[in-house]
Amino acid sequence: MLLSRLSHKELIQLAKKRCIPPLLPTFYKGQSGGRVCIIGGCEDYTGAPYFSANATALMGCDLTHVICEKSAATVIKSYTPNLMVHPYLRDNGERSEMDKIKGLLERIHAIVIGPGLGRDSSMLQSVKDIIEYILVDKKGEVPIVIDADGLFLISQDKEVRELLKKFPKGRIILTPNIIEFKRISDAIAKDLKFDSTTLTDNIQMGHFISNELNCILVQKGREDRIYSPQNDFILVNSQEGSNKRVGGQGDTLTGTIGCMLSFSRSMHDFHVIPLSSSNNDDNKEGTLAWVDCALLSCYVGSTITRECSRLAFQEKKRAMQTSDLNDRVGLVYSKTFD
Repeated sequence: MLLSRLSHKELIQLAKKRCIPPLLPTFYKGQSGGRVCIIGGCEDYTGAPYFSANATALMGCDLTHVICEKSAATVIKSYTPNLMVHPYLRDNGERSEMDKIKGLLERIHAIVIGPGLGRDSSMLQSVKDIIEYILVDKKGEVPIVIDADGLFLISQDKEVRELLKKFPKGRIILTPNIIEFKRISDAIAKDLKFDSTTLTDNIQMGHFISNELNCILVQKGREDRIYSPQNDFILVNSQEGSNKRVGGQGDTLTGTIGCMLSFSRSMHDFHVIPLSSSNNDDNKEGTLAWVDCALLSCYVGSTITRECSRLAFQEKKRAMQTSDLNDRVGLVYSKTFD
């Protein structure tokens, strides 16, 4: 199925049918809502991992974890008791508690890397070790959303880029803004003539990054462009958002995408609900490959984030803050799917 042929409404309906498991009394904790882990948060940046994790929880994730630097843990815990916060990362040359991190990730269905991570070399090395662990020990099957300083690491470290290329298609999702997009472009395509002010060049570079790194690329902007690492097509989300830009909107996006990926794994990887018989209308779209489920997950995350931003701006105008849009995730999810 070529998703780019579908309308916005059709994409949302397909995601509802094929990516989101129902809530049933027979399911145990983590089976329907899944388990998501946000990796980030340091002494200077505690809000970003909270907003990402809070968005994940409000989307309906059963178990939401945060792995952060030790000094950030108490602060993040003070924001809410709804998240499980683990102070396993270390900075300033100290070694992170990788055995504990790996033990936790054994039970996780989707990972978000980058919110509030910072650029300390010890923290970045720990992230690199985590990516390699998922690739080698988990065969790259746990999807990873990479944002913020996780994207900085990709632009600076060729070995990390080589690791990403080895993941199965659709298991790595990058969510760069315009600056992060340019930084990655410069790192992997120095010899290509690329004019960031030209729409055609931007789209060509988006395809190049997606194919070169074997990843789904969510290019954030006036419209969100979601590039597939196969078939060279784009899902464009131009739903109305907000004219006010606040720090942390991207964290809401990573959280909503992370939760949707966990939902999608319940349906695609774990088959909590078997596909309907071939004569049932729900199966007329045919079997979706994982990369299609991941693309739909990104599109849904973009849609919900944009609608949260629109509603928050409608009420708050220039006074809108990150919490105003972040706290609306549950409401917008229900409005979209229930």
